[in-house]
Amino acid sequence: MKKIAIVSSFSDSCGNAYFTKILMDSMIASGVHVECLSLNLLLTQSVNSDVRKKADKHIDDICNKLKSFDGVNIQFEAGLYGTVPADIIKRTLKLASANPHTSVTLHSPRLVSYSASQREAIKNLLKLRVKTAIKMYFNELRRNVSSKINAKIIKSLIKNNINIIAHTIRAQEQIGLFFNYDNVHVHPLKIVDDSHETSFELLNGIKEKYKIKQNDKIIGMFGFVNEYKGHSLAIKTLSCLPKSYKLMFFGRQHPQTIKNNELVNKYISSLQHQSYADGVSDRVFFMGEYDNEDFINLAGSVDYVWLPYVENGQDGSGIASICMDVSKQVLCSSSFAFDELFRLIPDYNNYARFDIGNYLELSSKTLYFMPSKSKILTGDEKKYTLRSQAELYIKLSSE
Repeated sequence: MKKIAIVSSFSDSCGNAYFTKILMDSMIASGVHVECLSLNLLLTQSVNSDVRKKADKHIDDICNKLKSFDGVNIQFEAGLYGTVPADIIKRTLKLASANPHTSVTLHSPRLVSYSASQREAIKNLLKLRVKTAIKMYFNELRRNVSSKINAKIIKSLIKNNINIIAHTIRAQEQIGLFFNYDNVHVHPLKIVDDSHETSFELLNGIKEKYKIKQNDKIIGMFGFVNEYKGHSLAIKTLSCLPKSYKLMFFGRQHPQTIKNNELVNKYISSLQHQSYADGVSDRVFFMGEYDNEDFINLAGSVDYVWLPYVENGQDGSGIASICMDVSKQVLCSSSFAFDELFRLIPDYNNYARFDIGNYLELSSKTLYFMPSKSKILTGDEKKYTLRSQAELYIKLSSE
């Protein structure tokens, strides 16, 4: 039996850990032995010089273990491997060279800077909106750092002819364009098994506890409460809908945003204030974190799922993958990440699109939902499944 190792976060509360667990289960079901060599994020994400040395030793220990496996997959999201760019690059490349049979999954392989954002920052500066301009400038700077890290890592992977796995055709095309490299394999994030049947029990219990009427409409947003996911737009949109529409945030503050002695996260505080200012505080519910199975059942139970993401260079979304596979009615923004998902899987028939930030469009399309496609995809027609994902990883991590 083949022994394959996956390097990723595993026990931590994050999207990578969640995906890794799903991937491992599906690979094991396909007949291979899989182990996760989990990254210790307390070590790898520290900026303390002494702890960084311990983190390097931690990476060396993982490298030594990788040598005994028939194949290796490295889940690459820059923040898992460090905070200092030089650490991220050094540690990732060390892991990638530890075993000759290695594949690397690039979760956010952005290579192009955001010139539109740069222009917007300059406009704000000219209008004397200095604070806004500075914030945009530093956001842009951070994005450029990510692009440079990705470029250096991809160049090294190419030099060693390592199999790259990406989630979008756009990523494959960019790597081909910039580096003339075609050893890039595309598979969208798949998390839900085709045999999954939604249970409505949990949502019905929530309705009863929160005294929500049977005919009220439940709108769900899922995942960590991060600014780019558009919760503030969702609250604004709710104020345009009838009072029978309720908005539930299923998720918690991201653990990495928790700070010592901070009474409340600034973004969550702003959402609380906005819900009162817009007169919808009695219709906005912060539901907290649920386990994986409950999360999927809730996504399949609510009347609508909103994905009002802003553009942030993200290539794939586990939340979007879950919701598109189980939810009845999904409304998603015109983010490029969703464009790329529908480019790969054009036959979803349960979604409508709206322009980023356009709350009037989102509210009207919620009221008068019309799916973008009418074709229903049958099980036999599905090209991308948990099984196809597992088979790709097994193949590429053993070559």
